[in-house]
Amino acid sequence: MFKTLGTLFLLKPSSELPKEELEFYKELSIKSFIFFKEHFVEDFFYQKKLEETLKELWFLAVDQEGGRVCRIPEDLDSPLEIAQKFLKKEKKLIYSWAEKIALSLKNYNLNLNLAPCVDLGEEEAPEFLRGRTFGKEPDLVIRLASIFIKVHQKYKLFTCLKHFPGLGKVKVDPHEELPVIYHIENEDLKPFKKLNFEVFFIMTTHLIIFSIDEKPVTFSERGIEFLKKVLDYKGAIVTDDLNMGGLKYWELPERILLSLVSGHNLLTFCGSWKELLLALEDLKSEVEKSKVLKERIKESVFILEKILFQRLKN
Repeated sequence: MFKTLGTLFLLKPSSELPKEELEFYKELSIKSFIFFKEHFVEDFFYQKKLEETLKELWFLAVDQEGGRVCRIPEDLDSPLEIAQKFLKKEKKLIYSWAEKIALSLKNYNLNLNLAPCVDLGEEEAPEFLRGRTFGKEPDLVIRLASIFIKVHQKYKLFTCLKHFPGLGKVKVDPHEELPVIYHIENEDLKPFKKLNFEVFFIMTTHLIIFSIDEKPVTFSERGIEFLKKVLDYKGAIVTDDLNMGGLKYWELPERILLSLVSGHNLLTFCGSWKELLLALEDLKSEVEKSKVLKERIKESVFILEKILFQRLKN
């Protein structure tokens, strides 16, 4: 069961991919990876190396939102810019923009875009979110995000709504510190309510909402239960990067354990593979002994395999 835990990680490979790193991925049954700008060299050798060693790859992901968050080098309008053009009656641009983004993934044989952001915000949004959203009006966000998702589906690409339950009212950057708010507004939840049936993945954010839990959503069983039961979401739930500053007060083994127990199915980690190796070694005996952890792992593998089967079927 411990080795099965590896299939629940979405990892950032190093830019060198030495043999010992590849062996670590093989030993722990790591199958899913997230790529950044440094990976998109001319021959993109990473996928070939990973395939040769691991034989089976599941999800190959990238943050390709448009604007400043384009890991694959592209000159693309930001979501906010495209929304403003849409409101000026340049409605067809949203389709060509989304298609250009989708094709950039297809060109590298990737299958998961960790987008769109359905947080609410405009020019006045904090720096970490500015330009990454379709605006502050939920209905417009829903309409444009739905087009983005459907264009990706046309090319058999997965998309991921983020950042649940919404960062629209948050001022603190979770990349640096852990934000705290007292409650979440219905308007922030509306895009997730309307769009969750269109996607196979939703990414949570590192955020404490006191009306739900004193723990961040990343570690909150109540937060995940809200997503599953109140919003009736059936797909995979992904953590934001467990290496972000918002979680710095928890040791890495604890971050892994708590996010898994809370009900997350895919754990994103963009730090050093050597650090992850040490963390997993610390967790090994607990994973082997805990019935709860075994059940969580089994449930998550089932959900991820079901999503893969759905893609093959389509």
